[in-house]
Amino acid sequence: MNHVPELQSTSEASFVLQALETGLRVDGRGPLAPRELAVSFGAEGGSVQVKLGETQVMAVATAELVEPFPDRPTEGVLQFFVELSPMASPAFEPGRPSEAAI
Repeated sequence: MNHVPELQSTSEASFVLQALETGLRVDGRGPLAPRELAVSFGAEGGSVQVKLGETQVMAVATAELVEPFPDRPTEGVLQFFVELSPMASPAFEPGRPSEAAI
């Protein structure tokens, strides 16, 4: 998803060029200044919230031990389920994933 939106107006283009020339970002940081990072672990085991500047991510990991299949006693199963909020991008839809997503 390497989509770069086109500039919408001359004033926006002027603003971006001026910011690049002065070495400032929209949030006031310098060009090499990192965003503030905060990591907090939830009360439930396996949950974490990460904040990087104004971006927030919440993740939960769970695991379950199961017996291997009889014909493959040394192999296991690893499954991932990902749910992305529509607030992250209009491309993400709420609810269960479609067959195409699976």
